[in-house]
Amino acid sequence: MKSDNVNRLLVVVALLMLAVVLAVLMLTAWGVMNLKGFTQLLSGDKMAVRVLLGILFLFLLIFTLFVMACVFRIGKEGSKSVMNTLRSTEAGTSFISNEAIIGIIQRQLKLDSRVKSGDCVITPVADGITADVRLTAFAGGDLAQLCSDLQDRIITEIEGSTGIPVRSVSVSIVQTIDSGSTQVERRVR
Repeated sequence: MKSDNVNRLLVVVALLMLAVVLAVLMLTAWGVMNLKGFTQLLSGDKMAVRVLLGILFLFLLIFTLFVMACVFRIGKEGSKSVMNTLRSTEAGTSFISNEAIIGIIQRQLKLDSRVKSGDCVITPVADGITADVRLTAFAGGDLAQLCSDLQDRIITEIEGSTGIPVRSVSVSIVQTIDSGSTQVERRVR
């Protein structure tokens, strides 16, 4: 069974070869290059046919390049579409999305009255996931303890509910505000 990277490489190589063929045909149709058989087919009073074929090959070339760009973007590691394996059995495989794991983390942030708002990014690693949590906390109290408490609760909740090993949880306090502050900011979703 081939890996996703090998499959992606094969598709890109095939599309690249198609792009080269289309570019040669387009240039030949417009008279820039000379492929004897193709040029003879279009010789004489067939200028309109040459122009239309050139335009057709140009559109096919642009479409091929667009498809290549899409292939490079689909399934990139760290993208929000990444699915993590929960369990594999004879009956099948269960997956959970990064968005679902982020939801678990958001619930833990909501439960802590010391947190005003927060956001997180999940990154799959070879043997689990890592989480990068950035938050705005209310001023006062032990901020180092807040980070430690959140790390412990996030690891416990994710590993307990999904079984996916959490390799690290990085908690960054990017801003502190007074608890009576009128500063406008969204509360943790």
